[in-house]
Amino acid sequence: MRHHAPEDGLTSGLTSGWPGGHDGGVRVVVVDPNLPLVAAELEAALAAAVPGSTVAWHPRFDAAAVAVDLRDAEVLVASRYTAALAPHSGALRLLQCPAAGVDGLDLAALPAGVGVARTGHHELAVAEHVLAGVVALRRRLREQDDALRGTGTWASPTYDASLPLPLGLAGARVGFVGFGAIGGACWRAFEALGALGAAVTGSGRVAPGSGLGWSGRTDGSDGAGGLDRLVSESDVLVLCAPLVPATKGLLDARVLALAPRGAVVVNVARGPLADEDALFEALAGGHLGGAVLDVWWSYPRGSAAGTTAVGAPGRRDWASLGGRVLASPHSSAVTRQVLLARVADVAENTRRALAGEALLNPVPR
Repeated sequence: MRHHAPEDGLTSGLTSGWPGGHDGGVRVVVVDPNLPLVAAELEAALAAAVPGSTVAWHPRFDAAAVAVDLRDAEVLVASRYTAALAPHSGALRLLQCPAAGVDGLDLAALPAGVGVARTGHHELAVAEHVLAGVVALRRRLREQDDALRGTGTWASPTYDASLPLPLGLAGARVGFVGFGAIGGACWRAFEALGALGAAVTGSGRVAPGSGLGWSGRTDGSDGAGGLDRLVSESDVLVLCAPLVPATKGLLDARVLALAPRGAVVVNVARGPLADEDALFEALAGGHLGGAVLDVWWSYPRGSAAGTTAVGAPGRRDWASLGGRVLASPHSSAVTRQVLLARVADVAENTRRALAGEALLNPVPR
């Protein structure tokens, strides 16, 4: 299999475009920042599933560059699709999203007859991230580490009675906004450590036998109490719902004011589920005890060849909040295990699309 690498030079040994034209076989365009990290594995999986396949690599979305390769491609692996690509999608048979979220795909612009699928396998990785972040904040691990490294200070109530006792998870109330695969995996981790759980979802439905204390509709229309009750009763609030019009700005100043003082907010869904100003002020003012934020309101547009992406994650000065925020660059799902599982889905759906078989994890159009 011949492979081509990203135009921004972030992954050595790969170039975009079909090398010297193309002499047959299945053409796959990959537009993703993570899959190039397992490029050899993806190409091997595709070669086994569909012999003769060729990959054009684009680790960043550049509509003009992607359109050039898309003209001859049967498969597009991307989490973003715009109307600008539609005129170049005549040969396309499969749009495979390399993640679970499909809010970046303009499916209305996609030509009829093109299959669409998503992948996942990230719920355990995200659960690890959430649990680690919450434990770090509630146990004050960052402050203790900084003090011991910086000044040799033993910042523990054992040695300084003025310091607050760190908080464990036994008996802690953990609320989930959204309770799909990620919410369920997070809850199982918290439950194993003795936490109590509750959840709200748009439909009010959760999987049977979840072990939650209660669940209900987010809007409270079922009489269970809804988001207001959930927030008011949660020591840890985990956002893991999809970003749709009904969830945008769900955590505003009024709702955040309902949270118990010292509560921790976790967002591994999409930044705009929370109002940026409201969340920042609740943290800066001391009402919230901390936040674990893996998703943001602004993302870097790109970077020069061989450089690291740089860009403020929002309008507010999040760095000024110091240890109250555990910040990460949308990396909670980025592990080798997750990417290799997604590679397997991409290869299998490529085979299925060309064979006319039902896709794994299809997305309705």
